Amino acid sequence: MQLTRDEQEMLDGSQGEAKQIAMKGLVQLGDAFDAKEMVPIGYAHIYAGLPMYVHDLELIEDLVALGAKVAVPSTINIANADIENWRATKAPENLVRLQASTQAAHSKMGSCCTYTCTPYWAGHWPSWNMHMTSLESTVTIFANSVVGARCNRDGFFAVYAAIAGRYPKFGYHLDETRRGTHLVAVDVDLHCTSDYSCLGFYVGLMVGNGVPVFTGFRRRPTLDELDALGAALATSGGVAMFIVPEVTPPFATAEQAFGGVLPGEAVVVGPAEVNSIYERFSTGSTADFDLVHLGCPHASFQEMKEYGEMLEGRRVKDGVELWVTTSRAVRQMAADAGIVRALEKAGAKVISDTCPIMCHFARTASPDPALGIVPPPIRSVMVDSAKQAKYVRDMIQCDTLLTGTREAVQAALTGSFHPRRL
Repeated sequence: MQLTRDEQEMLDGSQGEAKQIAMKGLVQLGDAFDAKEMVPIGYAHIYAGLPMYVHDLELIEDLVALGAKVAVPSTINIANADIENWRATKAPENLVRLQASTQAAHSKMGSCCTYTCTPYWAGHWPSWNMHMTSLESTVTIFANSVVGARCNRDGFFAVYAAIAGRYPKFGYHLDETRRGTHLVAVDVDLHCTSDYSCLGFYVGLMVGNGVPVFTGFRRRPTLDELDALGAALATSGGVAMFIVPEVTPPFATAEQAFGGVLPGEAVVVGPAEVNSIYERFSTGSTADFDLVHLGCPHASFQEMKEYGEMLEGRRVKDGVELWVTTSRAVRQMAADAGIVRALEKAGAKVISDTCPIMCHFARTASPDPALGIVPPPIRSVMVDSAKQAKYVRDMIQCDTLLTGTREAVQAALTGSFHPRRL
């Protein structure tokens, strides 16, 4: 790779051991993908250092001990427990203490401890054409597809990029990669984020690692719907970017997204295809579910308002748990607006920093008994997100019931499953 003088100094160690470690890792990444140079980044969304895996925490603490500081504005991804409200989720106290230590380490490094998979709803918006890094697939696809920033699907390298302020120029940092590969013709009227989530999950199965270009929407999708679409695309496939003409910068038409000529065939999505995803993730008992979960990805303020309106003057049925997960920042905004109080009065639990699959419900490949992480028996979890349904199946290994948001709220109130089909 062709390095600038500043980058070479980082690699040589003259700017400190932490930056040297970071730059070595980034050079190795760039070499693996034939990158010719680095690009300066303007933002990073980085790994929390999951306390469920103590060695992950140590990776962050070791860098901090070497004097690591983030060189660009950096936010933190979702973790294992809600530090302020951990008792509501029955998280082990020693796990919470470990997560508090990750927060201390990140604070020393200069990161913003957002602990969310949707930092944009917390006010952290990259700008068009900004090079950035993210280990969270939902952040990556939202940045590429809605904001027009440039980002790959990264892992721990996002931490190195935040420290160095650089990233190898390959993948979606290149103009030639930011083009459509599959035309998707939407032939169904979509009404809510859950519908867009099912659409995204189906298309992700069809296009794999491609860049789908969507046509046929009956109206311009909302930001929450675009978020749900991207999160599902990134879950069922390896999609890191989608294009909606007149939404995704700078593409005004589908032809422009493909470089001038539309492909001869399209992936056609109608009601049957969307319904197939609802059905795929609705295998649990319609009367015996342990948890109703809203907020995957972490809910926006607009979604929190909608949850509050749906639950106003009503009460969650005894024996049913309703979790609403969001970021710390959105939770505070919702609290200031009286929404959190209303949700809790209705019997919902408003959770930040984590989600069911990352909290005490998560089954892991190697749980640490010393942390008291013993997953309780769970029959099924009801969700309004195809992404969450997939991860619940994979990590908790129980049945799911996938439906719309309004239907999920109604189920929490009545104790009976209300399916959604188009």
